[in-house]
Amino acid sequence: MRKFQRAAVAAAGILALSGLGVGAAQAADLPSIDTQGDAATDCFTKETQQLMDRGVGHHVTIVHCEREPQNPGSMLVFYRG
Repeated sequence: MRKFQRAAVAAAGILALSGLGVGAAQAADLPSIDTQGDAATDCFTKETQQLMDRGVGHHVTIVHCEREPQNPGSMLVFYRG
């Protein structure tokens, strides 16, 4: 039973990591905006959504956020729409 549990946990971890890779690859083809915030905590907040909608001029769907490497305290927000 323990072997099965370990295998299940390992498989879930691999799936999660592969999903992150797919999300990053898909985000590379999307338009993005550089804005202030922490990509880990501020990506899918109501405030970020309102900022994106105002910045683009219409409602958009936030897909993915990444930390801006050259600008600490900033993030790249990838969006669709």
